[in-house]
Amino acid sequence: MVTWLGTDAYGLDRPPDLRLFLPAVATWLTALGALAAPPWLAWLCAGVLGCAALAVFAAIRLPWEAPALTLVATLVCGATVAAVAGAHVYRTASSAAVSAVERGGEAAFRAVVTTDPRSRAGMPRPGRAEWVVSARTEWVRWDGREHVSRAPVVVLASGPGWADLLPGQSFEARGAFLAADGDRLTAALVPVRGPPEGVTEPGRLQGFAGSVREGLREAAAELPQPERGLLPALIVGDVSALPERTAEDFRATGMTHLLTVSGANLAILTGFVLAVARWTRAPTWCAVLGGALMIWIFVLVCRPEPSVVRAAFMGSLGLLALATGRTQAGMGALCATVVGVLFVAPGLATSYGFALSVLATAGILVLVPGWTRAWSARWPKPVAEAFAVAVAAHVAVAPVLVLLSGEVSWVTVPANVLAAPVVAVVTVAGSALAALASVWPDAAAFLVHLPGLGVSWLALVAETGARVPYGAVPWRSDVAGGLLLAAVVVVLLLTRGLTRRVIAAVMVAVLVLGLAARCVPGGWPPAGWALVACDVGQGDAFVLSSARGEAVVFDTGDDPELVDDCLERLGVRAVPLLVLSHDHADHVDGTPGVLRHRRVSAALAPAGFEESPVGRLLAEEGVALTAAEIGQHLRVGPWLLRVLWPDPEFVGSLNDTSVVIRADGPEMSVLLTGDIEEEAQGRLVRGPEAELLAVTVLTTPHHGAGTQDPAFLSATRAEVSVTSVGRDNSYGHPAPFTLGVLERVAQVNARTDLDGDIAVLGGPIRVAARGPDPDH
Repeated sequence: MVTWLGTDAYGLDRPPDLRLFLPAVATWLTALGALAAPPWLAWLCAGVLGCAALAVFAAIRLPWEAPALTLVATLVCGATVAAVAGAHVYRTASSAAVSAVERGGEAAFRAVVTTDPRSRAGMPRPGRAEWVVSARTEWVRWDGREHVSRAPVVVLASGPGWADLLPGQSFEARGAFLAADGDRLTAALVPVRGPPEGVTEPGRLQGFAGSVREGLREAAAELPQPERGLLPALIVGDVSALPERTAEDFRATGMTHLLTVSGANLAILTGFVLAVARWTRAPTWCAVLGGALMIWIFVLVCRPEPSVVRAAFMGSLGLLALATGRTQAGMGALCATVVGVLFVAPGLATSYGFALSVLATAGILVLVPGWTRAWSARWPKPVAEAFAVAVAAHVAVAPVLVLLSGEVSWVTVPANVLAAPVVAVVTVAGSALAALASVWPDAAAFLVHLPGLGVSWLALVAETGARVPYGAVPWRSDVAGGLLLAAVVVVLLLTRGLTRRVIAAVMVAVLVLGLAARCVPGGWPPAGWALVACDVGQGDAFVLSSARGEAVVFDTGDDPELVDDCLERLGVRAVPLLVLSHDHADHVDGTPGVLRHRRVSAALAPAGFEESPVGRLLAEEGVALTAAEIGQHLRVGPWLLRVLWPDPEFVGSLNDTSVVIRADGPEMSVLLTGDIEEEAQGRLVRGPEAELLAVTVLTTPHHGAGTQDPAFLSATRAEVSVTSVGRDNSYGHPAPFTLGVLERVAQVNARTDLDGDIAVLGGPIRVAARGPDPDH
């Protein structure tokens, strides 16, 4: 049987073949244990398991032959993967790259690129690595001697030339070898400054793959964003042009698998090839050859990601079964895939991507046939099958997803159901477009709008699903939480009739009551809030309410997710003015979170800010950016905003050129100070703006650092001080000296590290706190 699931669908109409289930589970668990143990212990375990297998095999007697052979296979698989995993760990631990870590200091090295370089998330910053390059060292040199080393390393690179590297190319560089904590199959992390040297030419096959990917990117450049970045991501897993907020929308709706070239892509393509072969009545050998060629090209162009490796191995087994005229049970092929892949690459046992791919496929193979038959009585079969596939895959992977996200999404299933038919069309059409782009770029640029329509639909589904209020239910993100969710899933799957309905009704009632408790009045934010300091860790993000659903935002912290969550809690959907005090990461790098699903009308920042990464982002998003100047007056809702600093003639540190604003509202005044320190504070106290320093609320400069002018703090005569600071930060903020001055000046001193989000309410002035978030 072949469905739109392609080679993953063989045997969907047959009972599950579970003969290899125990060997697959044993292989996986043994690999996990062997990767965490010393090599000698892994080899000892392999020897014990091997001897046990021989003993059981020698003792086999009827009628216990079948279970005994299953036990032998389980023991042999465990012994094999333990030996292989131990060898991998030993090779890494004994490499010259690890010796360079223990030696300390810098070392020169030559390495071979193993995966495409990927850009670091977040805004680029001086001194911060721009690219992450997985590579395998060939030699490491220190003290004038080259030491042969065949070990995996991760290069954290800054400089030109890294983005264009292809797998298989070798290069030379120099950097400090640092320990890769938590990953025993990575010898070192190597920060490198400057371009790679001695770069070799790519191999012919990798050059071909690179040209296909580049051709698709150039064709997609004719599309607007986010379609421009989405199409290469969906077809070949190239996320280099994908907007960060779009990736977050796909994550929030459980559609991230579409951006990582999941096994579903390969399954769809092989299914298309086999369907064409059947429609044209081609001989079996043509179908097998076409499917094998599709698998080989797909892995080459899309790279051997964990889900692709799983799908390629399983698809190859399906083609082998087709070639030999045998029926292939899907679960048997999946279990054989797990065993075979972990024999070759035991490190995939720790890969979330591999786990999600295997579990999703298992859920589809086990649950979809019965659900499709049952639901086809009420719905058209294509709808029933699409819904069954989405539900089965989500149910199977939910216990693992909760470890990554800490939440259970109820939006995922409808979003994936709406996306499924379009994904199949876009995958086939996009793959054909990629092939066309490599031989006829002009035609590809003209035809790209056809798959672009499908990509637009997927982007709309993801964005709409991400904007659904309370679309996910919080859940424990540790092992206990994963096991609890797995237990709930198993109970629902195993129970029947009235028992299942009662359990489901109780769960729905608990979830509805939990959501209702979050929505009832009296929660957060408090009614009548005027100013909120968002708890964004070690950074600043302040919000001034200007109208229902609208607010002025002053600074954004350094984590887009944190400021986005804060604005979501406040119900802010539009930002008439975004003020960015100065170009330091802890004040502006969270800006993508403010832009996500919100209309930002204008921005105010220091002169020259347009040349910064965030300034360029604002330009791309069409946000008008104005340079702040002393004396500017801006009216936003009930607030009158006056720029007090920086002085255009002042020359000082970046902190001391922060934008300082006095905001006057109907019931309070606020002084927003950025990171100004003693020199700028002294200038303000002695300058013509001194009379404007007295306010109701002071946002403490520079997170309460000790670099304060007491006269400035005293001149504010604030009733309330709000210090935005991260818990247990390495800077010692807020300084005891500063706290002492604030206690003498203000009646109430609030801190985000102790109080979480802080709201200031007017008439009379009151302060409310949401409580600290343990994750910040």
